[in-house]
Amino acid sequence: MPLHPSHQPEARLALPAVIALAALLPLVLLAPLSTPFSGTASYLPLHMALETLAIAVTALIFGVVWSLRRERMPYNALLLACAFLGVGLLDFSHMLSYAGMPDFVTPSSPEKAIQFWLSARLLGALALLAIALPRDTRNVAWPAWAVLSTVLALVAALHALFFIYPQALPRTFVTGEGLTAFKIGFEYALIALNLIAAALLFHRMRQPRSFNASGLFAAVCTIAMSEFFFTRYGGVTDAYNLAGHVYKVLAYAFLYRAVFVEAVQRPYTLLHDSRRQLAATLDALPDLLLVMDAQGRYLEVHAARADELAMPTAQLRGRTVHETLPAKAADTVLAAIAQAHEHGSSHGKVIELALEAERKAWFELSVARKAAQPGEDEHFIIISRNITDRQETEQALRKLSLVVEQSPISLVITDLHARIEYVNAAFTRTSGYSANEAVGQNPRILQSGRTPASTYQAMWAQLTQGKPWQGEMINRNKAGQEYFESVLIYPVRNSEGQVTHYLAHKEDITEKKRTAARIQQLSRHDQLTGLPNRSLLHEHFRHATASGQTLAALWIDLDNFKDVNDSLGHSIGDMLLLEMTRRLRSSLQTQDILSRHAGDDFIALLPASSQHAAAALAEELLATLSQPVQLAGQEVSCTASIGIALYPTDAEAFEALLHQAETAMYRVKEDGRNSYCFFTAAMQERSARILALGHALKQAQQRGELHLVYQPQMSLTNDSIVGAEALLRWNSPQWGAVSPGEFIPIAESNGLIVGIGEWVLRSVLAQLRAWLDQGLPPITVAVNLSAVQFNQPDLPEFVGRLLEEAGVPPSCLELELTEAMAMKNPEAAAQQMRELNQRGIRLSIDDFGTGYSSLSYLKRFCIHKLKIDQSFVRDIGSDADDQAIATAIVQLAHSMGLSTIAEGVETAEQLACLRYRGCDEIQGYYFSRPLPPAQFEQFVRARMGAPVQA
Repeated sequence: MPLHPSHQPEARLALPAVIALAALLPLVLLAPLSTPFSGTASYLPLHMALETLAIAVTALIFGVVWSLRRERMPYNALLLACAFLGVGLLDFSHMLSYAGMPDFVTPSSPEKAIQFWLSARLLGALALLAIALPRDTRNVAWPAWAVLSTVLALVAALHALFFIYPQALPRTFVTGEGLTAFKIGFEYALIALNLIAAALLFHRMRQPRSFNASGLFAAVCTIAMSEFFFTRYGGVTDAYNLAGHVYKVLAYAFLYRAVFVEAVQRPYTLLHDSRRQLAATLDALPDLLLVMDAQGRYLEVHAARADELAMPTAQLRGRTVHETLPAKAADTVLAAIAQAHEHGSSHGKVIELALEAERKAWFELSVARKAAQPGEDEHFIIISRNITDRQETEQALRKLSLVVEQSPISLVITDLHARIEYVNAAFTRTSGYSANEAVGQNPRILQSGRTPASTYQAMWAQLTQGKPWQGEMINRNKAGQEYFESVLIYPVRNSEGQVTHYLAHKEDITEKKRTAARIQQLSRHDQLTGLPNRSLLHEHFRHATASGQTLAALWIDLDNFKDVNDSLGHSIGDMLLLEMTRRLRSSLQTQDILSRHAGDDFIALLPASSQHAAAALAEELLATLSQPVQLAGQEVSCTASIGIALYPTDAEAFEALLHQAETAMYRVKEDGRNSYCFFTAAMQERSARILALGHALKQAQQRGELHLVYQPQMSLTNDSIVGAEALLRWNSPQWGAVSPGEFIPIAESNGLIVGIGEWVLRSVLAQLRAWLDQGLPPITVAVNLSAVQFNQPDLPEFVGRLLEEAGVPPSCLELELTEAMAMKNPEAAAQQMRELNQRGIRLSIDDFGTGYSSLSYLKRFCIHKLKIDQSFVRDIGSDADDQAIATAIVQLAHSMGLSTIAEGVETAEQLACLRYRGCDEIQGYYFSRPLPPAQFEQFVRARMGAPVQA
């Protein structure tokens, strides 16, 4: 970890000095023990000089710090000064007790001098260690006099001990033998204390500066080296003793420098830096900074932009505002000064000035009263901020409000704190709040409490990042009525790219919501009977099986119902269905769920039902349904075939369970109708066929058994061919022509659909390229995507690559997705569709209206066309519900800018009904059966009136 930058300037001086002294230490150790000053009498003057110099440095350290003790000095500086005053006094006694000096109270001797020496070194080492310790281990600071008194008392006690009881102390020096083991050990203990202090100080040098740790580090290291010499000498006048004293004087010099830098030099440096920083701040201040007296006289002027001043700075000083500003502006300045005089400050007053070239500028004044010293006049600090841009922005906003006032969509402009600055007339019509009532308010005045908090959180998460947000809210107008709004909010940026306002487009979609709710109802319930449809039945199934209880599924099919429709008409058939629905419902328990699956098929789910209970209910239902019913004056009898499957015995999945029940129902049909049976293992023959088909399908593509046919699609606008749907066919040598409804689910379940789907796409694009090369006009070919294909993350890139390889325009390809596929994972589906749409590929929703439609997601899907399912087309000429659904789908699509196509159109009546309801395109047997590529080309050319090419 490197040194902290705040220590580096001082460390660059201290560390090299320590290194240099450490490098000299081996040289001294190798020097001869004798010196030119050998002998006590010769060495004594040099010793006195060195000690006097050291004592003088300690006195300077104490004097510098003690004179500044009332300033904000670090506590460790006072501790260091007082401790080293004691060290200096002990060193003075050591000097007077040195061998060869006159008696100092008691006879002078090497041992007496060493005793004073060791006590001085110990006091210094402990003081430096205390300073180096972390702050949280130091006691609370004492008053200066207490620290000084403690140190002087300790020094006095040591003198008394050394003068009165020297015999109580261990021997430190023996003449003729040299230093004792105690003396050497004590010196090593002092070295250890100093090295610990050095380590702590070096650690402090890695932290932000609180005192001159670098200088103290150099001093402690030098003291440790000095003490090392005092472990080596054999005589009090040898070279080691002399080197130890020299190193001690250098260490004290480092201490003095550290104290001088901390107490004198550093405060002046900080003061100089502070003045430079203040000057730089004033120079960089974008606003005008003025100092005036109570009469508005300019005393000081700081201006980053001279062009905002009425005259040059030198001419302003000493003048009053009435001499330099227009009367109105001068009065405003004096009023602000008066307000600051009374209340301490003034804010918000604005003056208008005409600068060069008759350019107007507005300045906002902030005035603060400056505390005056006794006998001085009161002064005021004034900050004049140029708010011209803000004023011009407000004017631009007012102009913008005039431009958008006639917009039929509510427009709201707010500032960054969501305070309303503008609303148009459409907002007033929708919300009931006038502009005067809304401006200055927060849009939360419209909150109904029904919009989820997560909606607002998501909105602000986007806006605070500078991104637009779009969503829906449930608001309440002034009259208390709730309404739905589609809201688009995006940030408004200035020329520098900074967000200054938010603009909200708000559209009342209440009526659209009601229409969507009606469509939702149509998509989840059977319109004739009001029973749940298949998707809603699936939800009931999940709820009923969530606890793991058993369940029976009854597939109820009315026998020969088609005969009733054909002989008596669909209206009588509808009446019969309603009566059968009533009878079924009355025979079921409250917890049982009844659904109309399609036509004359009903499904009943019996939660917590056993095989015996299901059989008993089936017998009851057969008896109830077979009772004659009077319809339009005629007696009609109707029986039923019921297939029963048990959960989880026969199947655990919803679709599988219904399939087993349907399989059992067909067995009843085969056995003569008007009965019931349970699904059995014998019915697995169908599963065996599926397994065999799956195995054969794996080889079908390689063997060329798969081929494509194309069913033309006609525009009802001009009766022209606009496209085709590519349909996959399988002619198996073993099974013959296998229905796509049979082999495609098998391909999806065993993983073959991806490879087959890729082959279909490549074949379609190759055929499109061939048709284009043969002069056929561009048409759009629709290809059905399976759920597995659509969920592949690289689908957009893959399709784009195929288009590029084939050289086919993206607009010639349309991908069909089922409604259930898109709604399985709406967020992922929307992203997938968006990427495909960005590549120019057209998208359509197949079988629209047969599944669970979420219009809130539908509007986010990048689709071009809705395909009306043939179940709504089949009876559209006579079924009012089918007519309503088809009409609703067409209107919904057109309102969203989408086109519609109806499939399964087989009669002129169906075609006329669809044309009347505004359907855009059709396909079906009435127009053309699916055709092989060559026949399709002939069909198109025939419709074009062009000669058919070979």
